[in-house]
Amino acid sequence: MEWELLGIILTGLAALSLLVFQIPYSIPHPLGARQGRENRFDVLRGFAMVGIVLIHIHSYFQFFHPADQIVIRTTLFFSNLSRFSVPLFILTSAIFLRKKDGYWISKLKNLVLPYTLASGFGYLVKYNHYNALEFIQFYFLGKVFAPFYFVPLLIQFYLLFYLFDKLLSNKLFSKSLLLISFLLNLSSNLGFFDSILPKEYHAISILNYIFFFILGIYIGLSNEEKANQNREKSLIFGTFAILFFFFLILFSFGYFVDFKNHHLIYPIFIFFGIWELLPKFNRKISDWISFIGNNSLFIFLLHPFIIHMMHSVDPYTFGGPVIGYIVTLVLNVGIPIIIAFTIQKGKSLYRLHHSDER
Repeated sequence: MEWELLGIILTGLAALSLLVFQIPYSIPHPLGARQGRENRFDVLRGFAMVGIVLIHIHSYFQFFHPADQIVIRTTLFFSNLSRFSVPLFILTSAIFLRKKDGYWISKLKNLVLPYTLASGFGYLVKYNHYNALEFIQFYFLGKVFAPFYFVPLLIQFYLLFYLFDKLLSNKLFSKSLLLISFLLNLSSNLGFFDSILPKEYHAISILNYIFFFILGIYIGLSNEEKANQNREKSLIFGTFAILFFFFLILFSFGYFVDFKNHHLIYPIFIFFGIWELLPKFNRKISDWISFIGNNSLFIFLLHPFIIHMMHSVDPYTFGGPVIGYIVTLVLNVGIPIIIAFTIQKGKSLYRLHHSDER
């Protein structure tokens, strides 16, 4: 609650600063002027995917070395720093969402089928006693591995859009829906719905992330505007970045608070902050992070297997806490990326072979 309230206060101050200095801010648009899809959203997803891995690495280090306070508080800092990840995935998933022919076919093929295979295999790997009813429960609640809850959550949003696309895509109601969704999300974060909703549903409740989904749709509907670059806006962003960074250190190292995934303000601040910084990124680095974003499903579904198997190995055996942290990150991102690259290369060769035969 303290972090949520702090974020709302800082956002209010930032909005007031923009108003006083009369600095307009253009909403990022999903389409480039002449380049088609804006690839910066893929870069954002890449950052989010790496962030999800960092969150789980903290749990991994805490499992082996709970008494090593300096290391654990440092991994907690990187975990808290990454708490924008799931909201950012929800937001970017909504931006390009359109109801068209094959809507559910693509979702079943590209999301549900891989999730089903990963859940089935993961259940066999992780648990010793098998129970069909337990697996069904774990499958629909995304509990086979901790991060799998994201898939049932995302499917609910896809269903919500499919049923109410005309309302959600109507520009006439977009700002009203944003306000309503913000209030619903805030109420959920404060626990107002905990006694109403079933306890098992809390982790996959769409009310925890409804604002990010509606904001994504809003951005997807926005008109393309030329970004306004000026010194005052950069100064305001820089000031509030320093403030957020300071409080991240305070909460992580001082109060030892483990943030939730669905705080409202911090993910939105990170989203707009990274958006402003992306044009200044090295092109090669941006391409690599974009590749991670494009293949995030592979990392999302395979990384839990890797981190689960690594729980039989002390991370310090890789060369101490620092090297161990880096190796853990590289393995959990790199192995799924190699698998993704191999599969994509195989598909390309297969298509090339069949085109030659014709």
